[in-house]
Amino acid sequence: MILVVGAGPAGLAVAHYLQQRGLPYQVLERHTVGYAWRNHYDRLHLHTLKQVSHLPGLPMPADYPAFPSATQFQSYLEQYARRLRLNIACGVDVTRADWTGESWQLETSQGAQSGTTLIVATGIWSTPYRPKFTCEETFGGTMMHAREYPNPDPFRGQRVLVVGAGNSGTEIAVDLSEHGVATSIAIRSGTTFIPHPRHASAVQAAAWFLRTAPRPTGEWLLRRVRRDFRSIGIHPPAGQLLDAYPVVGYSLPDAVNAGTITLYGEIARFLPDGVQFADGRAASFDTVILATGYRPSLEFVAHELNFDAQGWPLIDRYWRSRRNPHLICVGFRYPATEGWLQAIGRVARTAVRGIPDQN
Repeated sequence: MILVVGAGPAGLAVAHYLQQRGLPYQVLERHTVGYAWRNHYDRLHLHTLKQVSHLPGLPMPADYPAFPSATQFQSYLEQYARRLRLNIACGVDVTRADWTGESWQLETSQGAQSGTTLIVATGIWSTPYRPKFTCEETFGGTMMHAREYPNPDPFRGQRVLVVGAGNSGTEIAVDLSEHGVATSIAIRSGTTFIPHPRHASAVQAAAWFLRTAPRPTGEWLLRRVRRDFRSIGIHPPAGQLLDAYPVVGYSLPDAVNAGTITLYGEIARFLPDGVQFADGRAASFDTVILATGYRPSLEFVAHELNFDAQGWPLIDRYWRSRRNPHLICVGFRYPATEGWLQAIGRVARTAVRGIPDQN
């Protein structure tokens, strides 16, 4: 028996390929199918076209817009599990997984489970990353993670600082500013932007080229085509663009250029009424929203894994743990040159291909 932990997009795609191969499997899900997609901010839509963001075996509904909302995508995941008749047990919380040398022994809220292979597909949306800042305990305002942000309504009349300029941080900042909230954003190490995609075939071709071309060629091309926003204070990432996840759309630089969002750099320390930045500037804020990302949800199996310096599990080309080939980690990292939903089918197929036939 192959045990899959997590019924988000990665777990569902893996289950589909396991089912195609006729391998015995069971998906264990703490909540319900696609649960994480119920807990995002109201404005969230996919940043990739629906034609390249569907899971293997089932396109998204024809009446969905080009960029479906989080609610629509969560509904699609439920349809996917139902239509493909995937073997999913919901309401099962896996608290620990141990390798005995011959099999996996899992402790769960519904009793013990055992299997020959463990596939961890718990994703990165349930463990928010919250860095510590100097003197943050002195701040008299509200500090929250972006996961807790619903919409601009609770922040009307406030001065809000968004920390972090990934896709979530930039979209939240723009959302606030468009609804009249005095909004600032702190960008520590630079970011890069790409336009919203228009043609699925062009997106797929570009992703294939950047995935297969020599890195110097791909890096040269990206630096030729990416827009430069240093004139308004937004610097590109310090490393290679091939390794930097881009922000989709130009709403943030447009807002900074128009003066509706104030741009700051790295935070030096918190003050009782605001923040002092590394360049010496200081500003007052009522709320600070930390759009500082997430970390892999691997606590129950971390003792069976080796990690790199950034905290990601060390895996081989089949997404198997380098420490134990019977442990597979899917859905945690993808190339920065294509959307993670775009890559998920290929990743799941490769992971399942690396599993030997079950006796």
